[in-house]
Amino acid sequence: MRQRSGTGTKAPLVDPLRLQDLADGTGVPAGSQQEATAWTGESFAGLELRGAVFSECSLVSVSLDDADLTAARFLETLLENLYAPVFRAPRTTFRDVELTNPRLGSAELYGGSWNSVRVDGGKIDYLNLRGCTMTNVLVTNCIIGELDLDGARLNRVAFRDCRIDSLLLGNGGSAVDADLRGSALRSITGLAGLKGFTVDEEQLLQLAPLLAAQLGLRVQS
Repeated sequence: MRQRSGTGTKAPLVDPLRLQDLADGTGVPAGSQQEATAWTGESFAGLELRGAVFSECSLVSVSLDDADLTAARFLETLLENLYAPVFRAPRTTFRDVELTNPRLGSAELYGGSWNSVRVDGGKIDYLNLRGCTMTNVLVTNCIIGELDLDGARLNRVAFRDCRIDSLLLGNGGSAVDADLRGSALRSITGLAGLKGFTVDEEQLLQLAPLLAAQLGLRVQS
C-alpha cells in the first residue's frame, strides 16, 4: 500500500508475496531449515519446532496446534487456513509473510518481530503481542476476541475492518502511525496507551465515555 499524501497517518508498506517453484512437502519437516517447500493439509501438531526457519515456503491448511515454535523464523512465507487452538510461537520472527484466514485459539506471539506482514480474515480468540516490535503490518477483516498490545512497539501498523472485542494497552509500548480506523472496538483497557494511534470520528464518540471517566469528567445535558 502507498503512503497517504500530506501529513496524515502513514499506511503500512507491505509488498505482495510471490512464491514459485516450490517443492512438495510430505510429512513433518526434516531438519530445522526449510526452503522453497509447500505443505498442504499436513499436521505438525505437538512437534518440537523451536528455532525452525521456514524460508519461501507455503503452509496451507496445516495444523500447528501445540507445536513449539519458540524463536522460529518465517521469511517470505504464506500461511493459509492455519489451524491451532493453541499456537505457541513466542519470540518468533515474521518477515514478508501473508497469514490468510487463520483459525487460532490462544496465539502466544509475545516478544516477536513482525516486518512487512499481512493478516487477512479468520478468527483469533486471544492474540498476545506483548512486547512485539511490529513494522509495516496490515490486519484486515479479522475477528479478534482479545488483542494484547501491552509493551508493543508499533510503526505503520493498521487494523482495518476488524472486530476487536477487547483491546489491552499498556504504558511501556509506543505507537507511530498506528491505525484503528474502520474497526469495531468493544472495550479498551489502558486508554493512555492509545497515544500515537489514529481513530475515526465514530470510534472517538464510542471512546468518549471511557475518556470522560478516566479524566473524572461529569457530563450533563
